[in-house]
Amino acid sequence: MHPVHMTATLNFTAMKKFILLAAILIPVALQAQNAITSNFVEGGKTLVELIRVIRSPKPASAVVSNMYADSCGSKKLADISFKNKTDKTIRVLLFIRIGNTYDTQALSLKLSPMSQESLYDIKTGIYKYRIESETGDDEERIILHEGELKLQPCDKTVKEIRG
Repeated sequence: MHPVHMTATLNFTAMKKFILLAAILIPVALQAQNAITSNFVEGGKTLVELIRVIRSPKPASAVVSNMYADSCGSKKLADISFKNKTDKTIRVLLFIRIGNTYDTQALSLKLSPMSQESLYDIKTGIYKYRIESETGDDEERIILHEGELKLQPCDKTVKEIRG
């Protein structure tokens, strides 16, 4: 055989072996690539669903009604505290406003010198308050201050009484 022809035959044989090897290995490589691709696709679908769930708007009325079902907001209640910063015993009277008048029944607190007392879960609204200094007799009380205050739902108001 001629040397050129022999080289072509060797190249042809090597080429056949290379094509046969490629024909065997390409499907294996494609199968592995397909598994990786499908994992990426499935992961992407999961991520999209997660984002959709997180970003979807919730019905506001259902959330608010459940959140405030038993709270101060729905029941319209507030807390108020008074700090007595004087050296006298103080009485605080609160009268809730009903229309243009005030209720005759008063909420009452008696504060010892340098103490604090609170009223919890009282109805919100406008209150007339009267701060009195107590003397030894129940009949003689000195009015220190009078005024009005407005309590909003969930307020936690603290009023200081100074001498």
